[in-house]
Amino acid sequence: MTITERHRIALDLHDGIAQDLVGIGYALDLLLAQEDSNTEVRVSLRTLRFTVADLIEKVRREIYLLKEEKGPDLADRLRAVTEQICASHEIHYSLDRFPTDANMDLAEQIERIVTEVLRNIFAHAQAKSVWITLICNSGFADLIIRDDGVGGFVERENHHGFSGIQERAKIVNGELDFESSATGTQIHLRVPYH
Repeated sequence: MTITERHRIALDLHDGIAQDLVGIGYALDLLLAQEDSNTEVRVSLRTLRFTVADLIEKVRREIYLLKEEKGPDLADRLRAVTEQICASHEIHYSLDRFPTDANMDLAEQIERIVTEVLRNIFAHAQAKSVWITLICNSGFADLIIRDDGVGGFVERENHHGFSGIQERAKIVNGELDFESSATGTQIHLRVPYH
């Protein structure tokens, strides 16, 4: 298969299946945001949301493999997922390059954590702006996500995925901290990458 053919297939996947899955994900987020759903329905919706998220990750990974030999750097992946989920927000980036000799499974887990946090910002924060910082130094990656939304992270996240974020942080031996107030929320994840 030539490079041109691979790029064409990657574009077809991006414009077709990937966008359709993202649309389904947004629809599920809106359903999850409704307060009048009973617990059983919310659990089912949440399970379905995770399934859709995993499918999006798989399709995105295939697109990357088709487009590039090694796939994009974590910083590029974080830009892509942010612009996909928070397209209606003003986005500010400060992203270091993730070390090429670092564990790529770690990069994938970091991307999934960012994806989950951004979904919650999109669905619940009522934010106008999002700031994403990635600092890679002395064997540690510090990821900071901040928004200017309405806060209330703890109360909402107990029902909408904070436990999933915590579990992923534990998988990568990370430390997760957050601050939430009426002027916004900041989440800080620190993980060793060697």
